[in-house]
Amino acid sequence: MKRALVLAAALALGGCISLLPKAPPPPRTFILGAGEVAHAEGAPVDGVIAVAAPGGDRALLGAEMVWSTGDELAYVGHTQWSADADDALQALLVETLSRQGRFRAAVRAGEVRAQYEIRWDVISFQVDSAAMTARFRADVKLTQTPGRQVIAQEIVEASAPVPGRSQSGAAAALLQAAREGAARIALFAADRASSASRPTNP
Repeated sequence: MKRALVLAAALALGGCISLLPKAPPPPRTFILGAGEVAHAEGAPVDGVIAVAAPGGDRALLGAEMVWSTGDELAYVGHTQWSADADDALQALLVETLSRQGRFRAAVRAGEVRAQYEIRWDVISFQVDSAAMTARFRADVKLTQTPGRQVIAQEIVEASAPVPGRSQSGAAAALLQAAREGAARIALFAADRASSASRPTNP
C-alpha cells in the first residue's frame, strides 16, 4: 500500500510538471553597427568631433524594433537590437565619422575635449508598413566649443526597402537606413566644420 501511494504521488507530480507552459523562445537579436564605411573625400578638419547621445521618443530608441501603421506604433515580435538604439546609434555615428577620416578624431561626448559636437534628435527610426520602407530621420545640429555655438542645422533622412514581413528583413532594412543616415550626418558635419574653420577675407 505504501509503495502504491508513493508511486501515485510521483505520477501526480510528474503530471503537474508536464502541464506547466513552456518558456517562450528567446528573441532574435541583431547588431546595430557601422559595418564597412568608405573613406570620405573632402577637406580634412583639424579638430576632434564629439557625438552626443541622440534624443527622441523612447519607443524608437529602446532595444525593440518599431513597426508603424499610420499613427500607431508596434514592436516587431520576438526581435530586438543587441543594445538600446540610442546607445547603438551613437556608437554607429562615432565609428562612421572615424572611418570617413575627415576629422582628427571622433569620440562620444564627454570622453575628451572636442572642438565640435553633434547634437541630434531621432524623429523616425521605424518600418513604415504602408510603404514597406525603413525610415531614419534626425534633426542634427553641429556646434562648436566653447559655448556650443550652433554652426549649422539640418534634417537628415535615409530609407531602405523592406523585402518582406520577416524579422530579418525588418532588421536589415532598419540597419541599412541607419548606416546611410549616419554617413550623411558625418558628411554634413565635416563639410560644415570645414567651411567654418576657413579664415574669412578681411
